[in-house]
Amino acid sequence: MKLDIDIKQLANGVTIGCGILCILEIAVALILSAVKLIKFYPLLIAASIGGTVVIVMCFWWMASALQRSLDKEKDGGEQVKKGVTTGYNKRLMAQGIWIVISIFVPKAIYGDFVSVITICGLLPLLFPRIAILGLQKTGRIIQ
Repeated sequence: MKLDIDIKQLANGVTIGCGILCILEIAVALILSAVKLIKFYPLLIAASIGGTVVIVMCFWWMASALQRSLDKEKDGGEQVKKGVTTGYNKRLMAQGIWIVISIFVPKAIYGDFVSVITICGLLPLLFPRIAILGLQKTGRIIQ
């Protein structure tokens, strides 16, 4: 399956935006730990990168589900709705699994709930929306 140029441009833009936001998140965490506002944990970087990878994969999954649904559009609108709904539910499940991992893995490793690591793992779930807003503000995509 080949993605339409518009869908591919959006997915590429969101991927780049999420990568930039991930680097920014890690830099802010390192700065905050350098000034002793938070305690630095090596898992903090892994959580940020892991969350970014999960959400970017979910976004590409959404793009491919959307493309498949658009390809089936000639068969009827019901197929499109069903395809989009199925893709949405699978992406929501993948994100839910990442949320559970972000909460319980730091607890299992450090023996206590570590909110900084959990936040760094969950914050990337907001990155696609922020990246899309950035793309819209710069005029790279039309609202």
